[in-house]
Amino acid sequence: MPDRVSVSITIGGILPADRVPELIETANRCGLSLEWDGGPLTEIPSGEPLCLRVHEVVGGDIDDMEDFCCHNDLPFRSWSDGNYGHFTPEIRIWIGEGPRQVYTAAQDEKAVLTADEASQLGSYEAIMEHFRQANYIPPPLHILPIKAPDDAAEAQSSCE
Repeated sequence: MPDRVSVSITIGGILPADRVPELIETANRCGLSLEWDGGPLTEIPSGEPLCLRVHEVVGGDIDDMEDFCCHNDLPFRSWSDGNYGHFTPEIRIWIGEGPRQVYTAAQDEKAVLTADEASQLGSYEAIMEHFRQANYIPPPLHILPIKAPDDAAEAQSSCE
């Protein structure tokens, strides 16, 4: 049986309303829910970071969800538990640009440093910056309503 662990992801940013069904479908395909051991998603709350979680994920892999976030410019912070002897817990962060950053973590979802990592960072300031970046909290997730074509025409004519 493959190694299965718990995973959580916190998502923020602005998502057009017409992309919500794909977000829900992707989250459900990954088994993610608003609660540990919760049911499938049917709607997405707006105005706060979206926190999703799941137990028993093979290898802690929710790449489909992370890829959806990156393709839709939604910053995220994910955590996956480790499996002793196979892989360690990790935090993955994407701030909305650049590559995803990966940090060694503990089972309580906090970033940790190995002695080798601390040595590579070199200075106290670099170590503190490492922890600051690893503790990134995504902004609230806002669902952007889609304006009907008539609404757009009315808005344009009222500005003239």
